[in-house]
Amino acid sequence: MDHAIIVAYGIGIDGVELGSFPTQKLVGVPQLNRLIIVAQRAGITNFTILTDSNNYEAVDNIENDKRINSKVNWHCSGDKIELESKPYLVLQSNLLITPDSINTFINEKIAKNDFRILVDNTNDPYLTLNSGRIEGGFTNSGKAIGAFISNGKDLKKAINSHVSLDNYVSDKLSSDSFKVKYKEIKDSYWYHLTESTESFKKAEDILFSNVGKTATGWISRTINSKFSLPTSRLLVKTPLTPNMISILINIIGVFSGVFLALKQPVMGCFFLYLATILDRCDGEVARVKLMETKTGQWVDTISDQFTMLSFFIGLTIGYYRVSDSGLVIVFGLFNLFVFVFFLSWSFYYLVNYTNSGSLVSYFTVDKYVDNEQRSLIRKIILFLRPMSRRNFYAMGFLVVSIIGGYPWLFGSLTFAMLLFCIHLIQDIIKIRKYSNKSA
Repeated sequence: MDHAIIVAYGIGIDGVELGSFPTQKLVGVPQLNRLIIVAQRAGITNFTILTDSNNYEAVDNIENDKRINSKVNWHCSGDKIELESKPYLVLQSNLLITPDSINTFINEKIAKNDFRILVDNTNDPYLTLNSGRIEGGFTNSGKAIGAFISNGKDLKKAINSHVSLDNYVSDKLSSDSFKVKYKEIKDSYWYHLTESTESFKKAEDILFSNVGKTATGWISRTINSKFSLPTSRLLVKTPLTPNMISILINIIGVFSGVFLALKQPVMGCFFLYLATILDRCDGEVARVKLMETKTGQWVDTISDQFTMLSFFIGLTIGYYRVSDSGLVIVFGLFNLFVFVFFLSWSFYYLVNYTNSGSLVSYFTVDKYVDNEQRSLIRKIILFLRPMSRRNFYAMGFLVVSIIGGYPWLFGSLTFAMLLFCIHLIQDIIKIRKYSNKSA
């Protein structure tokens, strides 16, 4: 199924007038654009927008949105529509939903006369609509959310007869000619927007709540997100793009090295941790505004490395100024070498073995290493790997700097880089063996 019909006029199944939503913005994205982009990510490539008049603002929004590369047709109420005798996805214009929900809904075998409706659960014996509870002993049903699949021939007849969405759904549920099937929305979110300010506030809460669940690592989810999410909610109200936010955050991060070099280890580690907390913001803004791109991943990844480069150099300079020991320079250069070595290898791996620009994807390297063949040192490293995430070690360095100052900070970093160097060498050997076998 590759064609969706978005109903942007008349009454929805929630009793709300649908005509005003196409141009209304949720966290800076017009609702119609959001719905098209979400459905597009689920595999829909053709859209028909049903409106009650020529909505020039909505048309301009769609035409000027580079994220939308699907074919979009506009159909005004009163004009005759032509649809093929095949299943179509129908969405009401005030629906907030995820690509995964649409994808699982449409990618199942659908018979010609099936009427498939997306519901919030499959436990209620009735289907709740705005007009009241529909009797008839409908099993495996719940609350309809404004997404269904129906045959184009029947949709054509209803659209040309000016049947509203809520009446169309009600008729199908009580018709013997269509076989009704219910699909439960799982592991995702959905919401109906209304005209009220409170509704858009609730929708924003849902979006950011869902973004918060995508964080990697316990510290990031339970601590860092408590600071990053409120910041991101402010940033979405600005014209800043996620890439701009990435760069600004890592300018803050560079101050970690400056303070470390100035013999202020606690302040240096504080700025590293601050940049780590805020580093979530570019991704959070990108996801709620549907602006995620592979280029953005690379911008975030590369800009992050300036923070870490500043940290490595600043720590070495600062500790040398305090200790006046040549060993600090030796081990500092070793740490810097391992860091550059890791960046070179990980970027090579991302380009050649993944479709991502995020360093989080580097850990897919494990799939090339059989569990039975893992050495003891690798098992130890894998056990300690969560500590290699920046959200963990940034907090750890801050604590260590408070407790032990430069000696503990420098010593813990050097020990970690030694283990990491062994880890990298093993990864390279394993990948090379895999590549030779595949050749």
